[in-house]
Amino acid sequence: MADEPVGIVRAIFRFFRFWNWKKARGIIDAADRQFTGSVEGISAAFDIHQDQLIRQFRGLRDAISEVEAVLEDKRSRLAKLNDEEKDLLRKREGALALAEQSEGKDPVEYAKHEAAFERFQTRIDEIEALQQRLETEVGEASKTMSKYMLQLQKMQAEIERLPQKKAEAIADYVSAKQIVELNDRLQGLESSIDRGPIAAVLDANRQLTAKARISEKLAGADVRVQEAEYEKIGKEATAKGKLRDMLNARKAEKEAAAEGAKEQKVKDDRPKI
Repeated sequence: MADEPVGIVRAIFRFFRFWNWKKARGIIDAADRQFTGSVEGISAAFDIHQDQLIRQFRGLRDAISEVEAVLEDKRSRLAKLNDEEKDLLRKREGALALAEQSEGKDPVEYAKHEAAFERFQTRIDEIEALQQRLETEVGEASKTMSKYMLQLQKMQAEIERLPQKKAEAIADYVSAKQIVELNDRLQGLESSIDRGPIAAVLDANRQLTAKARISEKLAGADVRVQEAEYEKIGKEATAKGKLRDMLNARKAEKEAAAEGAKEQKVKDDRPKI
C-alpha cells in the first residue's frame, strides 16, 4: 500500500508529461504546415531564413571587424617596436664603438658609454619579448580570423544562393502538387472543390439522367399507365384476331369456290344421253 501513492504520482506525472509533449508536437507540426502547404508559405519560410542569415552574417561580420581592429592595433605596435629596435641597435652599436675607443684610456667616458650600452640593451631585450608575444598573438588571431572569414564567406554564398533555392523549392512544390492532382484526377479521387466547371456539368448531367430513369420507372409502375398499356395491348390483340378471322373466312370461301368449280367440271365432263 505504501507504494501505491508513489505509483499514482508517477502515472499522473507521466500523463501530463506526454500530454504536454503531444500538445507541443501538435503546435510544432501546425507551425510547420504554415510553411509547407502553399507557395506563399514556402516563400515566407525562405524569407525568414534569409533574414536570420543576414542577421547572423552582420553579427559575425561586426565581430570579425572588431577582432581585425585589435589585430591592426597589435600589428601597428609591432611595427613601431621594430622601428624602435632598429634605432636602439644603431645606438647600441655607437655606444659599443665609443666604449671600445675609451676603454683603458678614459674611465669616465667608458663608464658613460657602458651605461648607455646597458640601457639600450635592456630596452632591446624588452622589445624582443614584446615582439615575441605580439607575433604569437597576431599569428593565433590571424588563424582564427581565417576560420571566421571562411565562415563569413560561406554565409555570404548561402545568402546569395537563397533566391535561386527559393525559386527551385517553389517550382518543385508546384510541380509535385500538379502531378499529385493529375494522378488524383486520373484515379477519380478529386473532390468537388477541386473539380472544374466541365466536370461539374458532366456530373450534373449524369445525376439528371439518373433522375429521369427513376421517373420513368415510377411512371411505368403507375396503375393508370398499366391500364392504358393493357387496353392498348387488348385492342391490338382484338384487331389481330379479327384479321385472322377474316383471312380464314376468305380462305374458306376460296376453297369452297374451288371445290364447287371442280364439281361442276366433273358434271360437265360426263357423257350426255
